[in-house]
Amino acid sequence: MPRLTPLLILPLGLLLAPVRGADPRYEDPDLTPADKAHWAFRAPVRPVPPTGSFTFRVRTPVDAFILAKLEAAGIPPTPVADRLTLVRRVTLDLTGLPPTPAEVASFLGDDTPDAYTRLVDRLLASPRYGERWATHWLDVVRFAESNGYEADGERPHAWRYRDYVVRSLNADKPYDVFVTEQLAGDELAARKDAREAADLWVATGMHRCGPVHMVGGNLDADVLRQEVLTEMVNGVGAAFLGLTLACARCHDHKFDPVSLGDYYRIQAFFGGTRYTDVDLATADEKAARKSKADALEKEAAPLKKQVADLDAPVRTKVAAQKRAALEPRYKDALDTPAEKRTAEQKKLAADAGTLVRVSWDEVLAAMPPAERAKRAALREQIHALAARAPEPAAAAWAIKTTDADAKTHVLKRGSPKTKLDIASPAYLRVMATPDAPKTRADLARWMTRPDHPLTARVIVNRLWQHHFGRGLVATPNDFGLKGARPTHPELLDWLATELVANRWSLKHLHRLMVLSSTYQQCQAAPHPADPDNKLLGRMPRRRLEAEAVRDSVLAAAGTMNPQVGGPSVKVPLEPEVYDLIFTEGEPDGLWPVTPDATQHTRRSLYLFNKRNVRLPVFEAFDQPDTLNSCAVRPVSTFAPQALILMNGPFVQEQGKALAVRLAGEADPLEALYRRMLGRAPKVAERAAAELFLRDQASSVRDRLRARLPVGLDVALPAGADPAHVRALADLCVVLFNTNEFVHIP
Repeated sequence: MPRLTPLLILPLGLLLAPVRGADPRYEDPDLTPADKAHWAFRAPVRPVPPTGSFTFRVRTPVDAFILAKLEAAGIPPTPVADRLTLVRRVTLDLTGLPPTPAEVASFLGDDTPDAYTRLVDRLLASPRYGERWATHWLDVVRFAESNGYEADGERPHAWRYRDYVVRSLNADKPYDVFVTEQLAGDELAARKDAREAADLWVATGMHRCGPVHMVGGNLDADVLRQEVLTEMVNGVGAAFLGLTLACARCHDHKFDPVSLGDYYRIQAFFGGTRYTDVDLATADEKAARKSKADALEKEAAPLKKQVADLDAPVRTKVAAQKRAALEPRYKDALDTPAEKRTAEQKKLAADAGTLVRVSWDEVLAAMPPAERAKRAALREQIHALAARAPEPAAAAWAIKTTDADAKTHVLKRGSPKTKLDIASPAYLRVMATPDAPKTRADLARWMTRPDHPLTARVIVNRLWQHHFGRGLVATPNDFGLKGARPTHPELLDWLATELVANRWSLKHLHRLMVLSSTYQQCQAAPHPADPDNKLLGRMPRRRLEAEAVRDSVLAAAGTMNPQVGGPSVKVPLEPEVYDLIFTEGEPDGLWPVTPDATQHTRRSLYLFNKRNVRLPVFEAFDQPDTLNSCAVRPVSTFAPQALILMNGPFVQEQGKALAVRLAGEADPLEALYRRMLGRAPKVAERAAAELFLRDQASSVRDRLRARLPVGLDVALPAGADPAHVRALADLCVVLFNTNEFVHIP
């Protein structure tokens, strides 16, 4: 038998103990030539637009690439869409709102050669452009105004990041600057004046968009910290690089040349970063706010005391009843002094405390009716005062480097309890440059290099996706080996290099896309050679997103408040939504509705975006949950969508508002169709609508004669027939439900 080496006879505990004074080693896997050869990891090279038989259809260089592929596949391009379709399509695309009847008439009556070009330029200059495209960006960075998880605490300053995005897009801020400010605005702020510095601080709110545990419970502080860093890295990877970096958090990426070490070297750029709210208010502003808040609290204090005085005796009575109903073992445990309880009695006493706890609804149920009514009136007064509370003192919802020397470790299996080597800031090896980066500003400079393989490609692909229904790369957040290959790689590279050559102007790219003949094609039946329309021989049919559906209803009804920016608005919720969000406390305190009713018809972008509360119309029409980056929204079709657009209180209210506006028109049906669909009703549509109005109005008159409610709780113009207005409101709701209204033509 061979002699045992000393190593084999050492105690097992010593064998398993880590070496003192040294971190366990981690080694990156070798990069192969095949890793670096993947198309997305090579710098884009500007190709020459191809030529072919369809050159007469080329309006921008975009068309040359599309038409060359169609010609090779033997697919003829479809004809150009009619002018009504074009004005509706481009207006909905660039602003998220339908064109007004006056805008449609102006475009249709303009027969100059550059009429469409001037229309596009006007839309790109509109403040509505930034609002529309900010929604797409906020999907990608999973923006919300609450933390998520069980508590779902609100973020009172988050709206400033939303407004920063809108302002940046409207100003056509160069995309490389947009990226840099979000990655490292705090590092740049020191060199700017107060106004510019404030915007830079706000820009870093991108890294706080994801969900976060603010109440950790039993979670370890290191685990919570790692959650925060994970959200930051994953957000950067998805939004700017179009890579699934998250797959390398626990192990080397299974498919892409991104190692565990790569992941933590990117994380090291954020290692010393912490959340911070940067004070933006002046001393006078703070003093004025405190004075107003103190005055309101002084006014509310006696009301709160009256409520407490009403609650206290009832709560005591109910608690006594619940205690009397306990089993003897629970009573014995509670009667035993705490210091003398056995272990079992301590557990029983804790359980008994839960059993005798009195909820607010139990208090109300036991309260005499007169006192309950008095209490409800007091609560209404308290809420009215709370709704008048001033906004929190201005602050930037930001991040800041607080420890430049913080150490980041490679984590085995992603656990902060199994630290391997120290990871210093560095770029992804497959695209690395030889410099030695240290700060997030360095990371931003690397990402915005003119020859960076991913940054420009990723953003131009997002623009293409939202104009044509699908990206040139169909997986906008995954340009890796398992992502979709580009359908038109040369066009993708041409667009990426065109963006950089034109000072990273996104509006320049929009213009090239929507002025192309490819974009101006009509919708047509699928071609057998390309049933999925990957080669874009026709314009795809696209449904409006949830927010754009609601906004289009407001625009058609003429009730939209056009105010841009500012604190978010809380609109009244349907009763069933209150039931879903109720946890503890009184539900009327969970969602203090914005008291100014004119704010309730703001654009959907400005509605308070709480992770655990979504309006039914948004949920039905596939608004993302904001837990993860959403590059492509799903498009589902199911019965509740029609029910919400037909019976929902919001749509019913807007239908009545529009009917009142139409009541004074010489031809209400003509005006209705032009407001909703941009055109006059067809002969058959008019006949069907007139029959519908007669039947509905007759039914309403019968109900009025029987003194039954007809749901017409709006002021009518002088001389208006209530039955006709009510019937017209129902017809408005019918048109809200048409495919022509909720789809981009």
